[in-house]
Amino acid sequence: MTGDQVTGGTAARDVEASEDFDEIADILTDAFRDTPVTSWMVPHGLPQRERYITGFMHAWVRFMVQHEGTALISPDRDAVVVWEPSERAAPLTAEEHEAFRADMVAATGPVAERCLTLMDLVDAHYPPDLPPHIHGALAAVRPGTTNRGAFLSLAVATLKHIHPRGLGVYCEGTSETSTALWERLGAKPIGPKIRVPQSDIALTPLFIHPDDIARHPAVSMLLSAPTTPTTSTTGT
Repeated sequence: MTGDQVTGGTAARDVEASEDFDEIADILTDAFRDTPVTSWMVPHGLPQRERYITGFMHAWVRFMVQHEGTALISPDRDAVVVWEPSERAAPLTAEEHEAFRADMVAATGPVAERCLTLMDLVDAHYPPDLPPHIHGALAAVRPGTTNRGAFLSLAVATLKHIHPRGLGVYCEGTSETSTALWERLGAKPIGPKIRVPQSDIALTPLFIHPDDIARHPAVSMLLSAPTTPTTSTTGT
């Protein structure tokens, strides 16, 4: 998760559940291109670096959304959050996993090994014993946006999905900034940090327990905010 524009402002107009993977990947590339994890996966100075970052984001988001995940985009198209359920109605098959890896290789070319290493690290360290939840895989605000309520509108829409279903939120903080951001939203670190090989980079696993969400004093106010997601007509 990245971006600092999540405090202040009020919940905005309706957000959209989007399948416009090009637009989503563009926002995520803008937000994540210089973060430590992305800079490790796709080193600076690599020819066509932007293409491979966007390819990574596109392949990952497309896989999640096409397998029961959700991508929400803010009304002004400057923020996005992508989540996947902890329990799918149709469990992923070995063939689907292999198809995803092939898509990632095709999308990321010379950095495919590092991109798949990161995916494997996230999978290998995913806690097996959490209560039902969503995995907040990606969340970002496009740098330079002046809409300080952009991410808040997405957070409220997410809350409206998880609260009535009694779901928590699991995520990985990819930097000190993003970890602090999740902690401000109520997440607590769980388990050891996930160390990225041959680097000083570590991901911080965090969890917001569904009971903590239900008890949060701001929940009733946020649930009354006008941010009912609508289905986008765009897509690829």
